[in-house]
Amino acid sequence: MRLTQFSIYWFKIALLTILLTGLNPGFTYAQDTSSDSLQQQQQEQAEATGESESQVTEENGLPQQAADTLQAEQPAAGGNTESEAATSGEGGEQVSDIAEIRELISFGKVLNTLLILIITYFINKYVTIILDNLSERAANYRLFIKRLSPVSRIFIWSMSIYIIIAGVIVPPFETVITIAASVGIAVGFASQDILRNIFGGIMIILDRPFQVGDKIQVGEHYGEVQSIGLRSSRMVTPDDSVVSIPNGDLMNQAVSNSNSSALDCQVVAEIFLPATADVARVKEIARKAVYSSSFSYLNKPVTVIVLNEMHDKKFVMKLRVKAYVLDIRYEFMFKSDMTEMILQECNKQGIIPQGSDITKLQQTGSGIAE
Repeated sequence: MRLTQFSIYWFKIALLTILLTGLNPGFTYAQDTSSDSLQQQQQEQAEATGESESQVTEENGLPQQAADTLQAEQPAAGGNTESEAATSGEGGEQVSDIAEIRELISFGKVLNTLLILIITYFINKYVTIILDNLSERAANYRLFIKRLSPVSRIFIWSMSIYIIIAGVIVPPFETVITIAASVGIAVGFASQDILRNIFGGIMIILDRPFQVGDKIQVGEHYGEVQSIGLRSSRMVTPDDSVVSIPNGDLMNQAVSNSNSSALDCQVVAEIFLPATADVARVKEIARKAVYSSSFSYLNKPVTVIVLNEMHDKKFVMKLRVKAYVLDIRYEFMFKSDMTEMILQECNKQGIIPQGSDITKLQQTGSGIAE
């Protein structure tokens, strides 16, 4: 047993010795091989270095013409680089412009703008109704209150537009100038008549040839001015018809104003009488009729004019009675009241014969407000 263990022990020692002796020659061979490869690499690097030095020498010996050619090619390359940079810059500007436009027309800003416009419309409407009611209640200041209506409309819409631009959209100043110029050119070509009427309305408000509440004559239309808008002005005729006249037309034709912003105006009544009538007595009857009317404004003079005219080859007396009415709304009532009282008194005193041609002329007589 001990012999077997001893022999195994020595066997292990011998095996280790053989292994050590077998590995040592291979290790030496590997070291020799690696040293040979290192030497070869060093030689190759030296050769490459020599070739590069020779190439550098040859390149340094290039002629001056080649160097000039290289220098000429460099600016061209630089120009290409600058053009590419400019192209990229333009693309960036376009992207930024699109982003600004998207911010200006965002959904929230559009919704807020519509809400402000709707609210402004109703505010303007209710302010006009309030002013109309106040003008009817305050008779002495009726015309003054009515004239505030067009001014208030322009002021309210101007404030609304300012709030939309400065408070909701808030565009850059350059964008405002650009858009204003573009819109101005487009609107100028597309709506010349509308712009002419708008400028006409502004000039009417500033120049004031007539105002709301005045009695005016425009062409064949006569009546009270109801409103002065930006595009047109409206007037109510004695037959209770509403006539709309473009402001551009009002600025280009003659306009006759009966009261010129005053509450009273002159009314003319025409009476036809026989040529043989007593002039003094007829004039006295006319004056008494004016003073007796409840619509007469006695602070201004009363004038009675007698004219001699020919109708149906006969001479007749034409009596023109000029007096002032207390309120322009009673113009035609005052005219009717004067005519009735004068005719009744003339018939009562026998100045107008029954069944004469003068009765027919009375039916064709007319009064004109001045």
